[in-house]
Amino acid sequence: MTKRILCAVLIAALLICTFSACGEEEDISLIMPITSDPLCLDPQIAETSTAKTIITNCYEGLVRLDDRQKIVSGVAESWQVSPDGLTYTFTLRKDTNWQLLKAYGDVLNDENFMENFRTQVTAHDFEFALKRAVDKITDSPDADKLYCIKNARKIHNGEADKSTLGVKATDDHTLVITLERANPDFLRILTLPLCMPCNEEFFNATGAKYGLELKYTFCNGPFYLGRWTVDHSLVMYRNEGYKGDSEVRPTAVYLNINKDENSVITKLKQNDYTCSFISDNAYFSSLSQSDSDFEVTENAVSGLAFNCSDTFMSNENLRKAIVMLSKTENLTQPPQATSIAYGIIPSSCRYADSSYREAVRNISPVGYNEATALELWKKGLEETGSDSAGIRIICTDEYASQMQTIIQSWQKVLSTTIVAKVEILSESDLNDAVKKGNYQIAVTQITAKTSTPTDVLKIFTTDNSKNIFKFSDEAYDGLTNKIICEFSGDDILTNIKSAEQMLIDKAVFIPLFNHGDYLAFSSEARNIYAMPSFEGVCFIDGGLS
Repeated sequence: MTKRILCAVLIAALLICTFSACGEEEDISLIMPITSDPLCLDPQIAETSTAKTIITNCYEGLVRLDDRQKIVSGVAESWQVSPDGLTYTFTLRKDTNWQLLKAYGDVLNDENFMENFRTQVTAHDFEFALKRAVDKITDSPDADKLYCIKNARKIHNGEADKSTLGVKATDDHTLVITLERANPDFLRILTLPLCMPCNEEFFNATGAKYGLELKYTFCNGPFYLGRWTVDHSLVMYRNEGYKGDSEVRPTAVYLNINKDENSVITKLKQNDYTCSFISDNAYFSSLSQSDSDFEVTENAVSGLAFNCSDTFMSNENLRKAIVMLSKTENLTQPPQATSIAYGIIPSSCRYADSSYREAVRNISPVGYNEATALELWKKGLEETGSDSAGIRIICTDEYASQMQTIIQSWQKVLSTTIVAKVEILSESDLNDAVKKGNYQIAVTQITAKTSTPTDVLKIFTTDNSKNIFKFSDEAYDGLTNKIICEFSGDDILTNIKSAEQMLIDKAVFIPLFNHGDYLAFSSEARNIYAMPSFEGVCFIDGGLS
């Protein structure tokens, strides 16, 4: 009898231990290298990929993007859009909160702030954030993305008070946004860092230092920033109070500063790092599919760039003639290209709930036509007062032979009226020459730093500092401005494509191939995904095998 009782006790104890072990939470720590500290973690002005990665994980907007890049619920549990597409009414969750840290005591100047501070995330936090985003004083680099909101452009231009913005918290849990013009891309825009909430009381307490240090950073997302050691690392910890639709799996995410890509590759192979952005050189030479899994975003397009301030290339007829005689469709795809490019705006750019490139399809290329090209060439030479033109193409070694073939096709038709040559440069020297405008024609890349198509169009406008083409055209500038400030509904997408087509028809940039950035994963990494154009990396469901 005693043995039976003892046996039963032992079995019961074993079961208790077993169930206790099953109930224990798995400790998951993920590590990602970064090249430097973020300059600022204020969502309304943040620009770097590191800052945007932290904001992606430490903040929760009205809506968010899931791992399929689809718009899903964030702080807003539901929303309604009026039939005319001008009024968005968001109903917010009642159980979302800002994460309080001990470090905030000095900032809030309250010894009992843990008990006194109201932590609930409300509609007022979003109203304050969006008004900050378009306020001229904030000087947000992305403010024009909100120009579809009533009075946003006027406020940003200093022509109206921010109190007139079409954003209103009708109560703690209801936010109404009124647009001046319907924008099918508006919900996607609300997923961007620009539109993350901002608690007015905390913001004012920081004394213009919001987001500059750990104690000035206030988080409401699946993670919170819990440690920031300058020039060393940042740590995001799981927010135990997070109430989103997804469970937060990782306990912590470490962002360790490491500028040495060789070291990064080694640590990825050894599973010391969970994931990392890597260069295309590392993708093709240092890592293999057996070492790591990859996610690629086609966020760059290589092509023929024309310097529109050059003596000859400033003439549109000469540029058109050259393009019309260049059989670019016959070029061999270089090893580091991902696919053939059918437009200037990269595939990584999004519009509404889909890829921009998929939404508008291909841009029409300039067709090969010897007779028309010769006519344009003669007209262009006459306009420049020249009998012939000297043309130099700069490129890296991988394009040299193909560019030489293109030159031969020019000379076949244009004969002695063109003197052309190819100059091979290193990648760094080529980039430097293009940046300084020391070229006529260059095989170079444009890269989408964001997922918004109009950001690529702005690169080509007259007053843009990134306009390496020195292209200046009133019609193009006017069209781009109307896309950002005036067009509504489907006309936005239609005219983005028209602007893209204009650049090709005017022979400013001729797309050749798509190129990508790479996010490499260790062999143990699971369920980590990147935002479009690699604007951030989401760790909410990340794990290790």
